[in-house]
Amino acid sequence: MDFETLKYEKAAEGYVVITLNRPERLNAFSRKLNEEMGLAIHEVLKDDEVKCFIITGAPRPDGRPCFSAGGDLKDDTLGIPRWDYPDHVGPLQRAEDKLFKANTPAGRLWYKRPRLIAPKYTNLLWSPKISIAAVDGVATAGGLELALACDIIIASETAQFTDSHVKNLKIAIGKGSVTTGLARRVGYNKALELCLLGEFIDGNEAYRIGLANKVTAPGKLLEDARTMATKIAGMREEAVQVTKLACRTAEDTDLNGSWENADELLDWMKEDPEYQGLQSVTTE
Repeated sequence: MDFETLKYEKAAEGYVVITLNRPERLNAFSRKLNEEMGLAIHEVLKDDEVKCFIITGAPRPDGRPCFSAGGDLKDDTLGIPRWDYPDHVGPLQRAEDKLFKANTPAGRLWYKRPRLIAPKYTNLLWSPKISIAAVDGVATAGGLELALACDIIIASETAQFTDSHVKNLKIAIGKGSVTTGLARRVGYNKALELCLLGEFIDGNEAYRIGLANKVTAPGKLLEDARTMATKIAGMREEAVQVTKLACRTAEDTDLNGSWENADELLDWMKEDPEYQGLQSVTTE
């Protein structure tokens, strides 16, 4: 597919790289980028050859790195809505309901997603395909929301994470994905501090507090993200999906309920004719 505001690169190893590409606006989300982001994720979901995908941002015109500055406030001042997607609520969303069979690992994940008017974040949360945010430069407001919605965050040492809704916009949280995602990753106290003060933290600090899964040198960010995506894409798809389902479900239940759910998922997976258990282990 051809896009105006992002780049879509499909790799032979079974993953896709989606690059936000509005460098002159710090990769901020305009109406067009919101629409194309939804279409790009839809393309990933329906392509059976794609098992994993990376989301990153194009550098600024001067070459400095940038993930995303969030929503495009210039559009807001012009009265251009960012969250009105009539086609995404209608035909596209109905088509997405049919992407995965219900009684499969992919289907059990996908059917947990809520039906929202602006679904790109929750679609990432419950996507059967693993998402990796590769973050360098600014990731604030909606850019931070996007990273938090991904399954894994790899940060460059020069990444700059913050939430600026309270500090700069005086409007409290932008959307629930900031506070919900932050609190689940770094705990209530640190999430509240980051949301209220709006102070930047770099990739090393993001890794230290658990916001990022991994920190890497700026020049190795995409290389490391591609290496991880290749590994995940090479794993048994159903095993990856059931593992994600168990981990996501653990966030929504108490300890005993989570344990019981994981046991149920394993018993259910054993019914798959392709399940080999310990027989699949090699001594190499």
